[in-house]
Amino acid sequence: MQEKSGGTRSWVYVALGILAFVGYYLIKRIKAEDVVRLAMGKQSEFVISALNGAKVSPRILSRTGKIVSKKFDAGKPGPKEDSVTFRLVLKGEKATATIKTKVMRQPSGEWKMLKSDTIFTE
Repeated sequence: MQEKSGGTRSWVYVALGILAFVGYYLIKRIKAEDVVRLAMGKQSEFVISALNGAKVSPRILSRTGKIVSKKFDAGKPGPKEDSVTFRLVLKGEKATATIKTKVMRQPSGEWKMLKSDTIFTE
């Protein structure tokens, strides 16, 4: 009687492991800027500059202390959505700052920031 070769099964496991690692690596590499660019297209630069400027703002740093972690959350934009809400949570040594920003698409196709609110929590 012939024994089945375990070599084929081993290669399948190795290939699945490599695919899982590549998927994990790509998910970890996605940044907040990529999500904003995907959601808003070409007019996303003002939101990206606001996200990058928030972490160095003296007003925010005076209340939170040194920023320890940053979390970004975007609404679920679709191709026909005319407004998107972004939320940036900056966790500092002393407090946490949550910056909530709503942007709306104008009839011309440009995005305009409507409202931005910052909430500090201990």
